[in-house]
Amino acid sequence: MLFISTFQWEPEKMKEVMEIWMNEKIPSGIEVIKEWIALDVNMVYRLIDVKDPAALLKQGVFWGSLGYTEMHPVMESGDAMKLMG
Repeated sequence: MLFISTFQWEPEKMKEVMEIWMNEKIPSGIEVIKEWIALDVNMVYRLIDVKDPAALLKQGVFWGSLGYTEMHPVMESGDAMKLMG
């Protein structure tokens, strides 16, 4: 299932966040499709494909103490329109 996730951190945690981000190991069961960095705030957007829900728990462990994460299930607009009739 596809999810869009956001992660936002406080400016004073920038060094710690960047160190973890550069060495991050994505758990098996998650594929990062695309990632964007907001230009106006300390925030990252990720489009991920989750094959194993347990992998989300593993992923969250690294980031939980550094900032705030949100995740939302998504699908392409055209696919959603077909399902809605």
